[in-house]
Amino acid sequence: MQSNNPEQQKATTGTTTATESTQQSQAEQQQTPPEATTAIQSVPQSEAVQEEQRKAEEYLDQLRRTQAEFVNYRRRMGKEQLEGRITAQSSLLYHLLPVLDDLELALRSAPAEMCPHSWVQGLFLVARRLESMLDQLGVQRVGAIGEQFNPRWHEAITTEACADAPEGTILDVLQQGYIIEDHVIRPARVSIAGASPQRETPTAQEKTDPNNRQKQAE
Repeated sequence: MQSNNPEQQKATTGTTTATESTQQSQAEQQQTPPEATTAIQSVPQSEAVQEEQRKAEEYLDQLRRTQAEFVNYRRRMGKEQLEGRITAQSSLLYHLLPVLDDLELALRSAPAEMCPHSWVQGLFLVARRLESMLDQLGVQRVGAIGEQFNPRWHEAITTEACADAPEGTILDVLQQGYIIEDHVIRPARVSIAGASPQRETPTAQEKTDPNNRQKQAE
């Protein structure tokens, strides 16, 4: 039943208006654009993302350094193992080479009429097997007649004057040399050609001397 009292209607109207104003204010607060909230929260979130990216880059850099160090370590260990193996083989072969030298000397000195004997053929077989073993180990001979002298691989025992060969040419091999992986087991002991003797230049008096000109013509 509707009240006919104007005062009562006015109070009711004011209450309704206040209620509607409150509801409208709450609705406006609820309808606040999400962009504004995102803009408020984006500042700390952006800093957090940058911090995480910085940490990720640091971890990636540390991983790369660790990987590079590991690769260098493996390379260094492989090189040291190879050098150790070559050193051990060189030491063993150095003591074995004199036996091979004596065997080859004995075979070169054997008379031709004795070569058909079975025991001489057995010595040849032993020598070939030793040479095959050296080849399998990567051992190479150095020092041959006609080669140029190399102080790294050769040891000059004597020097001979030779007009037919350039200076430093190997004229004779006194003891065979051996290397493995560019590592010298034993240098070759050789005889090399020295400097050719130079003819003395005649003086002015000798040039004008008739006797000297006659000797030069002869």
